[in-house]
Amino acid sequence: MDFKGFLQKAKEAVQSAAEEAEKRLQELREKLDQDKDGKPDVVEKALQEAKKALEEAKARLAELDQDQDGIPDKLKDLAEKAAQAAEAAKAKAEEAARLLKERLGKRDSQD
Repeated sequence: MDFKGFLQKAKEAVQSAAEEAEKRLQELREKLDQDKDGKPDVVEKALQEAKKALEEAKARLAELDQDQDGIPDKLKDLAEKAAQAAEAAKAKAEEAARLLKERLGKRDSQD
């Protein structure tokens, strides 16, 4: 066999392999797209599930945010209670500091 004959056989083998690969790829596409809409069914199903999860999350947020200000009501309530507790703690600390000053002032005047 001469070199041209070898090249021709190699070219035919490559072309045959490419055609076989294309055929298998087409079969795979058909298996993945049973409804024949051009989109793989697995991708469509995943997209539908993601949309469903998003809708469920929106519904859950709406349940948690009755006044629709973008902040879940319980979280807002907790923040308000924390702010009130911080204010109360601050007032107690200021009162304790005032009492301590008075006490120290009385002690200094007694000395």
